[in-house]
Amino acid sequence: MSTRREFLLASAAALAASAKPPERSRVGFVHSSHRSLSKPVSAGHALDYEMVRDMVWKAIGYGKPAAGSLEGKIKPGSWVVLKPNYCFLPGQPMYRTGDVTDLRVLRAVMEYVARNSRAKRITIAEGGSYRSLKDPADDNVVKQNGARVDGPTVVWGPDDFEGTGGSWAGMLREFGEKFPRKTFDYVDLAYDVVRGASGNMLALPVPKRNGVGSFSRKAEYFVSNTIRNCDFLISLPVAKVHENCGVTCCFKNYVGTGPRIAYTRQGAMTNMGLHNEHSVDSRIDPFIGDLAAFHPPDYNVVDVIRGLQYTEHNNRQPDQMIRNNLVMAGEDPVAVDAVAAKLLGFKPEDIDYLHMAVARGLGTYDQNRIEVVGDELDRYARKWAKPRTWYARSNREWRVTLDPSAEVSNWTRHTSFGDVLDLVAAAGVDATVYSATATVKSDGSRKGFLWLGLSGNGTVELNGRQIMEEEGLTRFRTGQFQQPVELRSGENQFVFRVQPANGKAALSALLVGQENNGDSLEGATWTA
Repeated sequence: MSTRREFLLASAAALAASAKPPERSRVGFVHSSHRSLSKPVSAGHALDYEMVRDMVWKAIGYGKPAAGSLEGKIKPGSWVVLKPNYCFLPGQPMYRTGDVTDLRVLRAVMEYVARNSRAKRITIAEGGSYRSLKDPADDNVVKQNGARVDGPTVVWGPDDFEGTGGSWAGMLREFGEKFPRKTFDYVDLAYDVVRGASGNMLALPVPKRNGVGSFSRKAEYFVSNTIRNCDFLISLPVAKVHENCGVTCCFKNYVGTGPRIAYTRQGAMTNMGLHNEHSVDSRIDPFIGDLAAFHPPDYNVVDVIRGLQYTEHNNRQPDQMIRNNLVMAGEDPVAVDAVAAKLLGFKPEDIDYLHMAVARGLGTYDQNRIEVVGDELDRYARKWAKPRTWYARSNREWRVTLDPSAEVSNWTRHTSFGDVLDLVAAAGVDATVYSATATVKSDGSRKGFLWLGLSGNGTVELNGRQIMEEEGLTRFRTGQFQQPVELRSGENQFVFRVQPANGKAALSALLVGQENNGDSLEGATWTA
């Protein structure tokens, strides 16, 4: 597990690097109406495979990696793994159109790699919430026309993906015949777990990258052999809204790399153990970032042809599915996810896992360091419906003291592990009252809301004036208490005083905009 010092040092290094004039991260961004496509069509138009392939290949060309091309980055003889997102299959209640990676996008990327690179082995790898045909268990099975199916054998039709169909198994056989010098296969990541010599499942520590280890309090994970050991990994997600981390894209796609047999319970086929063991302050961002550290994506192609708003799986709302007719591609997964976040109406800086990825040195979400090539992002960006549970990343930088009469400069600096500042742990001793402060720099006069989470009895002062007095005696929730605030231009000081209740003293603080929808307040930056 990384220490707070390691995280701060890594963050400082990332900031120092950003001060230099680095190369910009390229993100290919292609709409179906793009003028250089062979058959440009409008956003509402149905697409056949040739149209989608044209969009995918154009996006890959625009989003070329530092090596000059995707095929140039793939070394001869490489094992290339394509990781799409197929958590559920047709026939399962949580599935609906827009929930999974478009089969046409997956096929187009496979064809591109097979045709243009010198890869030796090309693998589709995914682990969903359904049993493999090889699994003797009879729970959580999927049937199609009365016959049991799984990821590679389910047959997709035109209702799922216009102008195409078939199964992964059929597609792999077809490509094997077309490209006989290459091997095409499938690995079910739900069962693909690292094991010891005796056959027992092994939990492995998160690899340190840029001096940063695990962002979860439990620093070891059950992980996939395939993801760890492949030579080249292409993340192939579908862009959607997520009820917890905001956006599901390149990084959220890694949840499917956590082997379900290691994280499920008897009679189920889920990864709830992953959520229960590795979430921090109710956020899944830490384990999303940690799983990606075992093998960050070498390239990314994102299906934004159709996606889901409100939440990532079927909520049975007739307007949940949104058609966009877009494809994105790029080498930098942070930049690609940042562009996806803007496209869906989120602020990249509000996404917690993007901060973690930057600390690891995996890319940038700074819009000044991202070059969107192809179509214009602002032309297609829109506000997708967000879940009611959504809220941006809370403040992490604090000064804490047991002596509020002391000069603030003498208060102890503290970086909270997650959204929640545990005052007892930060102070290191039990006390009758704890004080914490944080400064907000505002680029002008700003109105918004302070969302306060609280365990204990607390007060809040803003620029020397008390604005809140609350009792946090029930379950802790970010945004449990909400108070209108007005910031002045420049520095604004918040002071929080908390008396423990039931042995707990904790708080979280988030400034949101006037819409009061969980998005952070524009132009306001927390410091300590």
